[in-house]
Amino acid sequence: MKREWTNKIRFVLDELIPPIIRDSRWFIWPFFVAAYGRFSVNDFMNFKSRAYAMTEKEYAEFYGALGNSVSRRRVTDLNAASIHYLLNAIPKKTDLSVLDVGLGNGYLLDQLSALNIWSRIAGVDVAPSDKVPTKFQTYTGALPNLPFKDQEFDIVTCTHVMEHVLDSAASAKELIRIAREMVLVVVPRQRYYYYTLDEHLNFYPSVEPLMRLFAPFEVTASLQEGDWVLAINLNKSGDQNS
Repeated sequence: MKREWTNKIRFVLDELIPPIIRDSRWFIWPFFVAAYGRFSVNDFMNFKSRAYAMTEKEYAEFYGALGNSVSRRRVTDLNAASIHYLLNAIPKKTDLSVLDVGLGNGYLLDQLSALNIWSRIAGVDVAPSDKVPTKFQTYTGALPNLPFKDQEFDIVTCTHVMEHVLDSAASAKELIRIAREMVLVVVPRQRYYYYTLDEHLNFYPSVEPLMRLFAPFEVTASLQEGDWVLAINLNKSGDQNS
């Protein structure tokens, strides 16, 4: 199911259903069954309570065992408008290096490779997929501790990851640490509910709290078909803009 449709479904569930019904276990259970393709979904429904007690190994194993969940069945979590925004935000220079944090199956890297401006294209994931094309460099790692040197990449992308991390502030600092010119971030515009699909821990119904994590650098934010897209310019500082 494309991201555009899942955003529409999420809007109906989160904005049109009364919260007392929307966040009740009996109401949301069938949606978890459909999303994860199994009847035993307690571990997924209680992920918010379990995640902060997990070790790094347990956290990685959890994501590695998601199997045929809806997020794994999608070709990409990105909608078309977000991809267009990202591609146009990247400086049109040559011999740049790019790292995609949370590369999934490599879909975004495949889109980026079409720009033909890269000297190095790499991706990192807590549980790398065997579907990632072998033409890309692939690493194992998770925010906020990535296996890269300071400013190792010119451009760092991080799409549909910040809503999953255990430490948002440390993760934002890590993205800045490994980037030289620009960080590009995409997250869903979503209000908090305990029972939410796709293992989300952090919620951004408004974008300002996320923008603040990247201060004092210049941050430009845009809403693209239900998702926030941020461009953090590491060569500029000043007031945040949206």
